[in-house]
Amino acid sequence: MTPRGRKKLFNVLRIALCAGAMWIVIGGVTVNDEVTLKDGETVIAGSIVEMGDPLRIVTVDGDEKSYTHAELALDTNQKPLVSLGLKATWQRSAKLLLLAAIAIYFPIVFLQGLRIQWLLRAQEIEIGYWDSIKLSIAGNFLNFATPLGSNAGDVFKAYFLSLHTDRKTEAVTTVFLDRVVGLATLLTIVALITVFSSSDSRLAILRPYMLGMLGAGVVGGLVYFSPWARKHLIPRTWLAKLPFFEQLQRIDQATHALAGHLTVVLGAVFLTAVLQAIAVGAYFVIAIALELEANMGNVLEYYAYFCTGVVVQALPGPPQGLGTVELTYKYFLAPYGSVSQIVCVAVAIRLMVLICALPGLLVTLTGSYKPEASSQPNDDTSSEAEKADCSEVSAHRISTV
Repeated sequence: MTPRGRKKLFNVLRIALCAGAMWIVIGGVTVNDEVTLKDGETVIAGSIVEMGDPLRIVTVDGDEKSYTHAELALDTNQKPLVSLGLKATWQRSAKLLLLAAIAIYFPIVFLQGLRIQWLLRAQEIEIGYWDSIKLSIAGNFLNFATPLGSNAGDVFKAYFLSLHTDRKTEAVTTVFLDRVVGLATLLTIVALITVFSSSDSRLAILRPYMLGMLGAGVVGGLVYFSPWARKHLIPRTWLAKLPFFEQLQRIDQATHALAGHLTVVLGAVFLTAVLQAIAVGAYFVIAIALELEANMGNVLEYYAYFCTGVVVQALPGPPQGLGTVELTYKYFLAPYGSVSQIVCVAVAIRLMVLICALPGLLVTLTGSYKPEASSQPNDDTSSEAEKADCSEVSAHRISTV
C-alpha cells in the first residue's frame, strides 16, 4: 500500500471511530427530562418544578403532576430515577459559574510559556518569556481549533522556536520533551489517585492501566539512561549508517542535557501539576454549573476521570478525541448525572478551551510569534554553528548514544 493509501485508510478509521463513539453517546441523550416510575413507565417532562418529595413536574402536554418517592424507580444510589435532558440542563445551569470556569482556565497558558522557557534554558537556549507565551497561545489555538489534532500546535511551536536559535535540533527536541513531562506528570498523579481509591470505585478499572503505563515509562527511562544498556543493547554499527545519525545524537544529547538539570525537571513537573490542577478545577466548576453531583467528597475522582479524558484525547484517533472523550466521560461520570448532562459537560469543556485559545488566532494572523529581524540568528553564523556542533558530535559518535 502506498503512503497516500495508508493515510486515507487511517483517516477512514479515524472517522469511523469518531462516528461509532458519538452514536453510542448520543443514543442516551434526551431533549426533555424523563422520570421513570416504579412500574417501568417513563414520563416525559416538559420541566421539573420541584425535585423534592413529592416530585412535581409539568408534562410536555402542559399537565402538572406529582409523584412521591415511593412511586418512582430508584437508581443505584437509592435516589429517584430522574434524567435531565439537554433543555433543562441548559436552563438550570449556573451561567456565572460557566463564565468563572473560563476565567479559571485562561491563566494556564502563562504556566505553559514559563515551562517551555525553563526547558529551553536547560539546552542553553534563551527565549523571552513573552515570546514563549505567544508561541504557547498560538500552539494551543492550532491544537484546539483545527481538525489536525493535538500535534498541530507542537509542530508549529517546534518550527518557530527553531527560528529563535541556531540550536534548532535542541529546540525541536525540547518541544517533544515538554509533552513528555506533561504526560508523565499526569499519569503519575492519576496512578497515585487510583492506588489510594477504594476497590468499589470506578477508578479501580483505571488502576492496572495507569500503573502499567507508568511502570512502562519508568522501565523505559531506566533502560534509556542506563550506561550498561546503552553500551550493550543499542545497535551502534547499524545506527551509524543512518543518514540522520548525527541528528539522533544531538537529540540524545539534548535529552541527557535536560536530565542533567534536575532542578529544571522538578520545576517543570511542579508547573505541570499546578496547570493540570487549574484545568481540572475549571472542568469541575463546569460540572457543578451543569448540576452534576460534584462536591469535595468526589473531587479526586473527577480529577482522575477528566485526566483520563485528556489521555484519550492525546491518543491517535479522531481529532481532539471527538466522540472517544465523550464516551469516556459517559462511562465514568454516569453515577453523577444524566447522559445529556455529561454531553453538555463535554461540549462546555471544548467551548471553554476553544474560547481561551482564541487569542492564538490573533497571534498566528499577525505573525507576532516570529523572532524580530535583529534577534534572528544569522544564516552564516547558524550554518557555522551547526557545522561546529556536528563536528563535536561526530567526535563523540556512538559513545553518547
